[in-house]
Amino acid sequence: MSTRCLKIVLLAIPLIGATYFFGMICHEMDAAYRLFLFPSGESLLLLLRMLLALGIVAVGAGIVAVLVRPLWSAFIVFSLSGAALLLGWEIAWHSIALTVLYVVVGTAYVVGTENELRQRIKFSVRSVSEGQGVLLAVLLIVALGSLALGYHEHIRREGFSIPENYVSRTFEEVARRIALRAPVAEREAVQSEVRQQFRHMLDYMLQRLEPFERFLPLALTLSLFMPLWTITRLLSWIPMLILGGVFPFLRAVGIAKVTAETLEVKRLVLG
Repeated sequence: MSTRCLKIVLLAIPLIGATYFFGMICHEMDAAYRLFLFPSGESLLLLLRMLLALGIVAVGAGIVAVLVRPLWSAFIVFSLSGAALLLGWEIAWHSIALTVLYVVVGTAYVVGTENELRQRIKFSVRSVSEGQGVLLAVLLIVALGSLALGYHEHIRREGFSIPENYVSRTFEEVARRIALRAPVAEREAVQSEVRQQFRHMLDYMLQRLEPFERFLPLALTLSLFMPLWTITRLLSWIPMLILGGVFPFLRAVGIAKVTAETLEVKRLVLG
C-alpha cells in the first residue's frame, strides 16, 4: 500500500467510526419514542449523545472533504461511512433510504467544499463550514426519521398507548392532591373516585385520538426538529473549532502539507 493510500485510510477512519456511532444512536432512537412522549433525564441524555454524534460526524466529514483526493476516493469514503451507519443501525428499507440520503448529501458536500477551496487564495476552515449546515440538517433528519419510523411501526402493530407506570404516577399524584381537600375520613373514597374518573377520561381521549394515530410520529418529529436544529446551529462552531486544531496537527505529523500554486488570471482591459 502506498503512503498516499495509507494516509487516506487514516483520514477515513474517524468518519467511518463516527457514522457507526451515529448509527448506534439511530438504533436507540428507533425504539425510544416513549422517552420523547414523556420527557425525562433518560431522553435528555439520549439527545445529548445524538448531538455529540452529529458533532463527531461533522469533524470527520470536514477532514475527508478537505484532504481526501481525488474526489472519487472521497466519494468512496462517504459510501463506506454509509455502510458503517447501516451496520450500527439496522438494515431495513427506511434505514437504507435515509442512509442513501446521507451519502448523496455527503458527496455533494465534498464537491461544494472542493469548489470553495478553489475560489480561495489561502486555506481557511471557513471553507469547510459553508456546506456543513445542509449536512447537519440531513443527519438530524436521519436521527429523527429513525425515531418517527420506529414509532410508526409500533402504532401500526399495537396502536397508540401511554406507559402504564406513567399513567399510574400521574393518577396517584392528582388523586392525592384532590383528596387532601376532603375530610380525613373521606379521603380514601375520594381518591378511588378520582382514579376512576380519570381512567374513564383517559380511555375516552384515547378513543377519540385513534383516527389520528398515524399522524402522531410526524407530529412528534416536527416538534423535536426545530428546537434541535436551533441548538445544532448554535453549536456548529464547535466542530469548526476542533477542525481548526486538527488541520495544523495533521501538518505537524506529516499527513498534510501546505502547497503554493501559481494561477494564470485573465482579465478584460482597454486595448
